[in-house]
Amino acid sequence: MLNSVVGQHSPLADLSVHGQYPPVDRTIDSPFSRQAERKLIIGGEIVNGTKSYIAGLRYESDGYNFCAGILISPTHLLSASHCVTGPVRWASIGSHYYNGTQDGEQIRVLSVTNHPDYVNDNVHITHDFMVLELERPSRFKPVKLAAIDGSNDKAGVWATSLGWGYTQENGTMSYELKHVKQQVLTNEECMKKMKIDDSVICAGGVTNESTCEGDSGGPLVVESPDGEDVLIGVVSWGNICGKAGEPGAFSRVSSARKWIESITSRSCFK
Repeated sequence: MLNSVVGQHSPLADLSVHGQYPPVDRTIDSPFSRQAERKLIIGGEIVNGTKSYIAGLRYESDGYNFCAGILISPTHLLSASHCVTGPVRWASIGSHYYNGTQDGEQIRVLSVTNHPDYVNDNVHITHDFMVLELERPSRFKPVKLAAIDGSNDKAGVWATSLGWGYTQENGTMSYELKHVKQQVLTNEECMKKMKIDDSVICAGGVTNESTCEGDSGGPLVVESPDGEDVLIGVVSWGNICGKAGEPGAFSRVSSARKWIESITSRSCFK
């Protein structure tokens, strides 16, 4: 993430790269390096254990996250359809780290369901939603979904993105979970920069404060003092990471809530 660019992907990108593992920078030790990093990553790290509804999607239980997901029921994750071009085998839920099994819980993924109206035509992405069913219930608390009436995602609201994505354009992944605050824009304002429809919500557009490569599928939440965060968006795509006037595109949760609940209600664990 810039200020934290969270792992988003451009719709023009080759989606086959989503399963590759970008390098992780864990060598920032000198005061000079830390100062340089602070200039870029304004949002900084999340306190370990405070956003345990976030998950990493993996091919192996102890492997690297190739995309993020969000726990929306004890047995379901929400993510971005464009993330997956092959089988998703594992989810690491509640972990603070980009890889490994030192915290959180690793649960097998049973099935993946894409939104029926999902489109990725290399010009724009719409209805970029995917629901994953888990083999067993997670012990962590799911995030609250945005209201269908759109009352949680109005323009001007400040929201927080989370992820392990690139900390600069064409950079390295973050080993620890990071966050960035971004302001929600009107779709009219966003359409001046990108082709979107009502299934998309835009936020950000401030220098060095955005989601980025590697953050796809992660959450855009409105935080609450009582810890009851509300999920309003799923990281989808953007043109350029961390550039002024270039907002990020998120899948608007309120637009898909009925479909999401139609999938999660089928679970044998409900």
